[in-house]
Amino acid sequence: MKSLIIKAAKDAGKLLMRNYGKVKYVREKDQESYFTNVDVESEKLIISAIRKNFPGHNIISEESGNANKASEYTWYIDPLDGTHNYIKKFPLFGTSIALEHKGQVKFGAINLPYFNELYFAEKGRGAFLNGKRIRVSSQKNIKKSFVVTDLALRHYPEDKIRIIKKLKGKVYDLRVLGCAVYDYAMIARGSADAYITRYTNAWDMAAGGLIVEEAGGRVTDFDGKRWNTNMSRFVSSNGKIHGQLLKVLRQHVQ
Repeated sequence: MKSLIIKAAKDAGKLLMRNYGKVKYVREKDQESYFTNVDVESEKLIISAIRKNFPGHNIISEESGNANKASEYTWYIDPLDGTHNYIKKFPLFGTSIALEHKGQVKFGAINLPYFNELYFAEKGRGAFLNGKRIRVSSQKNIKKSFVVTDLALRHYPEDKIRIIKKLKGKVYDLRVLGCAVYDYAMIARGSADAYITRYTNAWDMAAGGLIVEEAGGRVTDFDGKRWNTNMSRFVSSNGKIHGQLLKVLRQHVQ
């Protein structure tokens, strides 16, 4: 399974880079978000590899939805996270693939092909960037912390703006990058100290959650409960400032 996930993530990344700046079409998924031919092609590539090897597994993917085969195994696929960045040739985008068994994510890979960075984790065996072990940051002081968040205003805009206001003066700085898998990678490698997301989907966070946890971090919902793929809002951090962030969020977010 490890080799399949890594190969599929690499192959999808190559496809993304071949088509970078050469998108054939952009279509509305709903009234507020878009997908491209590259999203679809990347998804087909990944699903084909999975079906060839594990035809009986469930697959939940951003573009094609839920293929439930009543298996104990479920794959979560985001073939192109950061699509809006990708359309505008803004290089923060990537592919995410994760495998869950009996409710626990066991493997996760994130490929950031523009930067030639492949992140991988297997539960209980650590997190790696291009084969080298990575660790979350050592920052313990929330006032010196560097935090990333999501500001897609089509979901819970009031809460997101409230979060930003309440973090003012409590953290050192805040960034909005428009790509969940990039955010998770930055936490896992120690380039940022926490990632707060008010609303997301399982395919956006399944691999990232495992990678952050295996890098020594902590991932919970806003109430401090350990993460699972059925949740929709998360705090992912180096673990050392986690409690302080939860205190802020519990007070000010519905």
